[in-house]
Amino acid sequence: MERFALAAAVVLGFALTAALCSLFVPLRRVLERREQQQQPVQSEQPRPAPLRAPLWGGLCAAAGTVAAVGVGWLAACVGQPELLGSEGRLMTRLLTALAGSLAFGAVGLAEDVARMRSPAALGLRRDVRLLLEALAAAFVLLLLRAAGCLPRGLGVPGAGYVLLGSAVPFLWAVLMVALAECARVADGMDGIVCGTSFAAMLGLMGVMTLLGWFPLGVLPAALAGSLMAFLLWNFPPAKLRLGSVGSLFLAGMLGCVPLCIGWPDLPLP
Repeated sequence: MERFALAAAVVLGFALTAALCSLFVPLRRVLERREQQQQPVQSEQPRPAPLRAPLWGGLCAAAGTVAAVGVGWLAACVGQPELLGSEGRLMTRLLTALAGSLAFGAVGLAEDVARMRSPAALGLRRDVRLLLEALAAAFVLLLLRAAGCLPRGLGVPGAGYVLLGSAVPFLWAVLMVALAECARVADGMDGIVCGTSFAAMLGLMGVMTLLGWFPLGVLPAALAGSLMAFLLWNFPPAKLRLGSVGSLFLAGMLGCVPLCIGWPDLPLP
């Protein structure tokens, strides 16, 4: 049943994201045509076109992933009802990883909206953006701490498991913010971001299976399927792009999923 849940997450992630993308592409064209008609013929300082395409592409990928995760986890719980009350707090870890990814995606959404409204299309100020990303990381750490699932150290080759003491929250927060900034800087190079994330999701599925977190594999499985569908609309000439909302959602998933299963050093490669 768990294998069926993973297959359902991949297929639904692909199908739902493809359906959303096919819906938003013609809608984007209609709105852009209407906006061009409303702009004055002559303008000394023309305003850049709003970045609706990346905004919508990232939202399609995130929405398809979330819906697929829900269906995949439901299928897993139907086959194994004990997952809801397991000692490993699988349900809590799943919801925390998903909530953390959405929190980082919300920061990216604020960035895209700020670009649409700003005449210079610069987005959020750097200090504001870093503060929001730090708050999203703190939100994830607080949820894990409240559930008793916060990792206290990391595995070091040759030294085993090393406890980090009071530095744990700071290090995990820095790691998640660094991942978010890496994805944000790569905004516009969607092939690199999606390809890296897709490979990482496949790797996480394998590692989670080996470590005994197989039911939580619906998270990377759903995202992998969603990315495969999104890339169909992202081949040149791209009809949809990830934007900051999609890039930070992927970064949040890359940071939160390993953290929630107790292996925060997995995102380092």
